[in-house]
Amino acid sequence: MRRIAPFAVLLSLLAAPAVAGTADCRLNPVGELPIHVENGLPIAEGLLDGKPVRALVDTGTTRHLVSIQAARRLGLDFQEHRARGVNLGQGDWRKAGTMKADTLSFGPWQGTGYRLQLVDAGDFGANVDMVLGQDLFVQADVELDMAHNVIRFFRPADCDDTPLAYWAQTYSQATLRSRAFGSYSVSRVVVRLNGLEFWARLDTGVRTSTVLTRLANRVDVRQDSPGSQPGPERHDIGRTPVPTWIGTFDTLSIGDETIRNARLSVGDYYNLGVERDGSLAMVLGMDFIQSHRIFIANSQDKIYFTNVATPVFKAPGA
Repeated sequence: MRRIAPFAVLLSLLAAPAVAGTADCRLNPVGELPIHVENGLPIAEGLLDGKPVRALVDTGTTRHLVSIQAARRLGLDFQEHRARGVNLGQGDWRKAGTMKADTLSFGPWQGTGYRLQLVDAGDFGANVDMVLGQDLFVQADVELDMAHNVIRFFRPADCDDTPLAYWAQTYSQATLRSRAFGSYSVSRVVVRLNGLEFWARLDTGVRTSTVLTRLANRVDVRQDSPGSQPGPERHDIGRTPVPTWIGTFDTLSIGDETIRNARLSVGDYYNLGVERDGSLAMVLGMDFIQSHRIFIANSQDKIYFTNVATPVFKAPGA
């Protein structure tokens, strides 16, 4: 746990706040994206070519995606072409075409002439038409404030060494990478599970934090270990159910925060991550995100966060 010095920044959405004692640092607000959490996932409402759409806000998806079923229902113009052998999500989303959006707007963010990937997903969720991915979240620094149903965007100026958890006197921080990950772009943070350090994906598109089976085994937690028990089938990404079990881990550290006796879902997810630049074999999902207020400082390659609710992880099977 770290403590902000008394010159902590005060936020104002009407003007860029100055940091007392570090006058060069300013948090320049870009805007706010209202969201609401439905069935454990964040949903935003916007316009696609003037048509109202509902989007899953997903920091774990590399780009914006539109369901081809929604494109047909909304009467949007698109080019259909199938990509054989290319799967997205939990192995059952297939690239199905592209469309050029004349306008796309969500909260403060507006785009024109935007080329979107169409996927054959059946359904992203209850009445969800598209996914807002990392195309949006790498453009600025991002604050995830799920307790207040809002995502805030900032462009800091001259804040290289300034802690940006402006709302609290004490905070935790962790190393972040959100850009170029091979051909991927995902928000990754450094974590330690039972002392083993690796990258985990920070993912608003997954309800429950999850560890791959092979990683759990590397830290000597197995399906027959003491404290392990069967878990529910998961349907977070795509439609294919994933069998899981619940493992008990002595310690999980995200930066400065350590959670002891962490009860985590374990399973063999198809598209949890890719094996480049270290192991990406864990997702920090909405259970972690909703229990924290998080500032994703892309400008500093750090995240700052404070705990706002306990327990951090849901009870097994929840």
